[in-house]
Amino acid sequence: MSNILNSKVVVVTGASSGIGRAIALRAAEHGARAVIVSDVTETPREGGEPTAAAIAALGVASRFVRADVSQRAENDALVAASEEFGGVDVFIANAGITLRTDGADVPEEDYRRLMAVNLDGVLFGAQAAANQMRAKGKAGSIVLMASMGGIAGAGITVAYSTSKGGVVLMAKSLADALGPDGIRVNAVAPGTIDTVLLRTAPGIAEASEGFRQRTPLRRLGQPSEIGDAVAYLGSDLSSYVTGHALLVDGGLLATI
Repeated sequence: MSNILNSKVVVVTGASSGIGRAIALRAAEHGARAVIVSDVTETPREGGEPTAAAIAALGVASRFVRADVSQRAENDALVAASEEFGGVDVFIANAGITLRTDGADVPEEDYRRLMAVNLDGVLFGAQAAANQMRAKGKAGSIVLMASMGGIAGAGITVAYSTSKGGVVLMAKSLADALGPDGIRVNAVAPGTIDTVLLRTAPGIAEASEGFRQRTPLRRLGQPSEIGDAVAYLGSDLSSYVTGHALLVDGGLLATI
């Protein structure tokens, strides 16, 4: 792998499984000095501690820190955990959820729970990272996890698409607010990525084959490919890129 994240301290939320886990592992493979893996709890899939152990096996310092991103104080504590390694250089607000029942009639309780994680949690994490970066005078990078569903809506993901559309505009707005401090903020918008979530989420799982057939590359994306895109935005190779939403969708939204 490359060395584009050489010496950087990386913090990833929602990193116990799926895309978040791939982002954390890829950061280590791209030369990060330390990777902090965070999630709300251990999951029955790969898990936070096993992910941290896999990173450590690559010779990169790693810690698992439990954090409920919907709580501002827990984001502050998560970022503070990076002090052990000199503070965060690259913060990835990846944590997010989907709903088993989404659409025009999404229940209020489900809607508010999703927004608390997918929108509030992203903002709170970005704020915590930016506050530490400014205090340390670091020209860091913050990457927010959006979705192609935040750029093109769908009737089966009304709440989810609303949250991810908000993330896209949050990245643009924070880029303007934090740019004078040398802090870059971008979003990554994955397309149809082959994860356990994709294969088990109602509605999405059934639609994935149709997405694959309409994708110019005629395949699903791999979580590691999102990890590579995030590593680029976290690295100095993207030093003049901010306020951008990078689609990683195999060209799906480029076609009619």
